[in-house]
Amino acid sequence: MGKFPPELLIIILIGGLLLLNFLAQRVAARQQQEEEMAKQAEPPAPDEPLPDIWGRTQPAPAAALPAMPVRPVAEPPIAVHARARRHGARSFLQGRSNLQRAMVVMTVLGPCRAMEPPAGVAAGSSPGRPAQ
Repeated sequence: MGKFPPELLIIILIGGLLLLNFLAQRVAARQQQEEEMAKQAEPPAPDEPLPDIWGRTQPAPAAALPAMPVRPVAEPPIAVHARARRHGARSFLQGRSNLQRAMVVMTVLGPCRAMEPPAGVAAGSSPGRPAQ
């Protein structure tokens, strides 16, 4: 059996340290889970009342409130006429002329070309590399 190369020994040492760290974390997590399970199993200790240092008496228990009378549910509101809801763009732009102007502006400007590749670049390639 020959001499081990030093690189192999370093790799084995680092691997051993990583394994030791992993096992230590697993043991710590298991202990934490056991502590949480023990805390959940124990009933909470009853709170002791604080001493009365100002000479006040203990508050009297709250009296039961009388039941509120139940009101009948009112009829649901009348639905908005369907025709009024159909033309939301007209009500937003406040008239037919404003709607026509908006359509002209959208036609002149055209669709957004921010997501399209620049001219002269093939699809699927980045700007710095030629197409494959």
